[in-house]
Amino acid sequence: MRRSVSGLLFGLAAGLLLAGPASAVTLSENGAVAHLQGTFENGDDEAFEQFLLRPRAQRLRVLYLYSYGGKIAPAARIAEMVRRAGMTTAVDATRAVCDSACTLVFAAGVRRHYVGGDQVFEGTSSRTGLGYHPARRQVNMVEGSHLSEGGSNVLKAVYARMGSHAAAEMLSRASINTVYRPSGATALKLKLATSLAAPL
Repeated sequence: MRRSVSGLLFGLAAGLLLAGPASAVTLSENGAVAHLQGTFENGDDEAFEQFLLRPRAQRLRVLYLYSYGGKIAPAARIAEMVRRAGMTTAVDATRAVCDSACTLVFAAGVRRHYVGGDQVFEGTSSRTGLGYHPARRQVNMVEGSHLSEGGSNVLKAVYARMGSHAAAEMLSRASINTVYRPSGATALKLKLATSLAAPL
C-alpha cells in the first residue's frame, strides 16, 4: 500500500513538471491572430514564451488582449517578447478591457489598435477599453490595498522603453480605487494607440 501511494505521488509530481510552467492567462490562436485573456500571474511569461515558440504555418502578427491586469513582472516580460516578435497589439474597446499590467503589453505593440476607442467615454466611468491606475499592493484583508510607488515606477520604466511615455501620465489621472480610461481621440493624440480600427 505504501509503495502504491509513493508511486502515485511520484506520478503526480512528474505530471506537474511535464505540464510546463503554471499559467493564469489563456492563450489561443487562429491563423496569424492570437488572443491573451486572464489575469497575469507568475509563470505566465514562461507560458507565453513557449506559446510563441510553437511551430506554426504562419507567424503570429496580432495579439488581442482582454485582461484586468495582475502581476507587473510577468506582464513586463511578455511586453518585451511582444516587441521583439514585432507583433501588433489590439484591444476591442467595445467589449474588452486591458487594465493595469495589461497596458504594458498593449504598449509593446509595434502598432497598437484601440478598436472602437471612439466609443469610450474618457474618465473613470467607462467599463471597457484601456485602463490605467497607479500600482497597488495588497497589504492584508483589513488594510486592503496601498499605493506602490515602486510598482508605479516599474510601469513607467516599461512604458518608456516601449516609447509610450504618455502612458505614465495616465497613471496620475486615477486614484487607488479607480481606473482611468482614455477616449480614442486621446489615445491617438498621445500615441498610446496608432489606430481605432481593427488590424487587417
